[in-house]
Amino acid sequence: MYLVFDIGGTNMRIATSSDGKTLKETRIVPTPADDFEQGIKLLTQTANELCAGEKIEAVSGGIAVVFNKDKSIATHTSHLHGWVNKPLKETLQSNLNSPVHLENDTAMAGLGEATSGAGIGKSIVAYLTISTGIGGVRVVDQKIDKNSLGFEPGHQIIVIDGVLCHCGGKGHFEAYVGGYYLGRDYHQKGQDITDQAIWDKVTKYLAIGLNNTIVHWSPDVVILGGAVMKSISLDKVKSYLKDVLTIFPNPPDIVPAKLGDLAGLYGALQLLSQN
Repeated sequence: MYLVFDIGGTNMRIATSSDGKTLKETRIVPTPADDFEQGIKLLTQTANELCAGEKIEAVSGGIAVVFNKDKSIATHTSHLHGWVNKPLKETLQSNLNSPVHLENDTAMAGLGEATSGAGIGKSIVAYLTISTGIGGVRVVDQKIDKNSLGFEPGHQIIVIDGVLCHCGGKGHFEAYVGGYYLGRDYHQKGQDITDQAIWDKVTKYLAIGLNNTIVHWSPDVVILGGAVMKSISLDKVKSYLKDVLTIFPNPPDIVPAKLGDLAGLYGALQLLSQN
């Protein structure tokens, strides 16, 4: 039996797989964002219930944190404050009695989309999730591209001395497009915003961020996921991107994500197969 999970700031998705390729059973439980010990206890308890006594051969999961280089400890996070500088990998391996492979949650979701979703057949995939904030990953030949510190396209600067980002910086991409900031600046949740002038402005900022990501990562396809994209016209994104992306005459495809909330679990399965 194999175990995969996706730990976000609100919920944990935990699933089993008998063959390491398909999901058998999935369960969703609230994330104890400020209590690492309780979070690990809940994850372990849920895993044991799902596996029903079967031995766990290997574990793979994504967590909404920035990891250290060996992916064993969270060094920074916007949501799971109680999980920082805690022995994540060591504790999970001890509790589950199995090797554990960890990755940033957005990178894991991007790997899932690249290998089982909207990026199938593409060699170089850029994945961005436009949600509470903005995360992203570059996937090359079905593997998360080598990196030193992780990928944080949401924290590229698109406005010099612009509005304050949750991380403490100013003018960051996600501070103009992420759902948290839309609520802060327009005093209503993104899904409740009906003023098309607001969405037009947000879409223009999104096009700038995509331009920067494309000229740096040079992907075959850009996959856009996340809740905020449900309110943004993909046709308008492409139109505004055409105006700003002047260096490449044949820009990459811009497509919506396909796997929804299961992308991270499929990415975890792919990471298992690679290890």
